[in-house]
Amino acid sequence: MKPGISNSAESQKGVGLAMTAIIHLIRLRKAAPTSGNSRAAFTLTELCVVIACVGVLALLVLPALAAGKVQSASAGCLYNLRHLMIGWEMYRTEYNDYLMPNAPLGSYIAGWISPQGVENWANAPANTNRVYYTNSSALMWPYVNNNLSVYRCPGDVVPSANGMRIRSYSMNSAMIGGLQGNIAPLLSYNPGWRVYFKGSDIVRPTPANAFVFADESPDSINDGYLQTGLNSPVFPDVPACYLEGGCGFSFADGHGEIHRWQTSVLLIPVRQGVTEINVSPSDSARNVDWLWFRQHASSR
Repeated sequence: MKPGISNSAESQKGVGLAMTAIIHLIRLRKAAPTSGNSRAAFTLTELCVVIACVGVLALLVLPALAAGKVQSASAGCLYNLRHLMIGWEMYRTEYNDYLMPNAPLGSYIAGWISPQGVENWANAPANTNRVYYTNSSALMWPYVNNNLSVYRCPGDVVPSANGMRIRSYSMNSAMIGGLQGNIAPLLSYNPGWRVYFKGSDIVRPTPANAFVFADESPDSINDGYLQTGLNSPVFPDVPACYLEGGCGFSFADGHGEIHRWQTSVLLIPVRQGVTEINVSPSDSARNVDWLWFRQHASSR
């Protein structure tokens, strides 16, 4: 049985017992004899019992409500990722199997968002200006039914200096797609590792294991291109950690999941000012988070 299910059942049982105690006390008071001049009233002791029961109810219910809020954010994240993947797949179908272009900052014609759509902690225009997601250089826009909300994970609740950022998701840097411009620096970024231009290129890892979009931490989010350090133990762009100890990923076969981190390297929701995380060399061979991330980004 999952821990969340067990805790929920225990909370419901505790709430039921507390409610039963209060109802029983009220029934006893209603049944108590009354004088001809006054109604029966709660004694101080009985009132204290009721207050204690209400306190127990609060202690039991509030954690369950908090857990439900996190689970609701996770469900909303997966819903958004599903919409992005539908758009990504529709584009591939319409453009002869070419993947939707990634969106690294630079002089590229177009990307899944505008290649100039750079967010940050401060006052970057793309934090709040929808034009970077809706203009002609933002190719995803017509495929998500003009729904701007699908670009931000519900778990991303820490705003930038000029307001809540529009976007939380970035695209795996190995997914180049039909990007037009000088892509030579992108091809040499992780030498020895595969990059993907067409859907037919995604064979290792398999589509079910190759991630396309991921929640990026507000610490490092900038352009729509999620850099992955595959030859050395580093997270040059940091995956987020605000959903049940992890973040949302979507994969090339269309499915999405909330992946939970296991090491202290990533188990920090927000580290304002930290834009890159290095895994110590002594820990790199056994850091399961970096190994998982690398294995699902590309292959040699």
